[in-house]
Amino acid sequence: MKLKKLFLALVSLAMLSSCNMMKEDEDLTNCGLFVTFKYDYNLQRSDMFGDHVGGVTLYVFDSDGRYLRSYESNDIPSMGMMLDGEYVHAMQILDLPNGKYRFIALANQKSYEATLATPGAKYVRTTLSSGDNNEKLQVTLDREAGTGGANPMVSNVAPLDTLWHGMTGAEPVQVKNNGKTVTKISMVRDTKMLTVSLHNLDEDKRADMDTDDFDYFIVDNNGRLAYNNDLLPDDDLVYTPFHKWNTYATNSAGTVTEATAHAGLTFNRLIWSADPNQNALLIIRNKNTGKEIAAINLTDALAQGRNAYDAYAYSRQEYLDRSYDYYLDFFIKNDVWQYAEVRINVLSWAMRIQNVNLK
Repeated sequence: MKLKKLFLALVSLAMLSSCNMMKEDEDLTNCGLFVTFKYDYNLQRSDMFGDHVGGVTLYVFDSDGRYLRSYESNDIPSMGMMLDGEYVHAMQILDLPNGKYRFIALANQKSYEATLATPGAKYVRTTLSSGDNNEKLQVTLDREAGTGGANPMVSNVAPLDTLWHGMTGAEPVQVKNNGKTVTKISMVRDTKMLTVSLHNLDEDKRADMDTDDFDYFIVDNNGRLAYNNDLLPDDDLVYTPFHKWNTYATNSAGTVTEATAHAGLTFNRLIWSADPNQNALLIIRNKNTGKEIAAINLTDALAQGRNAYDAYAYSRQEYLDRSYDYYLDFFIKNDVWQYAEVRINVLSWAMRIQNVNLK
């Protein structure tokens, strides 16, 4: 075993030395492994990695999926470079011996260490040891025990720090000594945001709407992610707003004619199912009367936004994975929602859904 480790170290050193021996005027982009990162799996279909991501960790596994080591970059601008005529964000790795490898990337808006130091719920990664199978790499969303046997709660003192996931394909990547290897990782954003807005259709109550009169809950069993970004079995988690506010419309005399209640929630990846009982649930309740105003199939409601992008023929799941900023407006009469609108603000697009369609 010691001889094997020594051999690998010598091979690695030989590769590193050959790169370091290049002349100063030679192109250093012709040496080593380059792992490029993109976040263009979004509705804009544009690479926003450099604008959105603040820190990325690259996990390295051998061809059989056994963990070797990881690399981290928390200075995303420094990763920008011209590679083969294209501006990319990449890690250049010089110390991997010749062989075949698999790569998994996890990213946040800041370094992983910084995310763990922030208030609120966190995406916690498992700690890997050398030789661990890639299936041991999992991400678990923090939760707090519910009182009186209630479902676990995801802290709402701050919005979730955004999580991205990416990995190389089914075939391992061949890394060559004394040459250049380029492999690409496309990132998927798991963290979502929903703005819920409540409008009162009762003429005598339009100006009295107050977001503090309502409770908002998202319930879903989506708090654990596998190494390949699939959801793992989990308890039903309860997400509540990190922010609630009102907006007002006034007449020329400055009198409020209509108030709208709003709530902002962040939550983890949604997986659409044909079985409505397997989808996320959105519940809105009047705190003063205890009346449940809405209990809807949230996953299906949000997935209907794909109709705004007919040209791309997105499936429900692809749309949910590409989109991350959702808007739902509920129009209420006598404490019962009559219809809802799924909105996509950037397109000035909205789709009305009647109450009976989201049970």
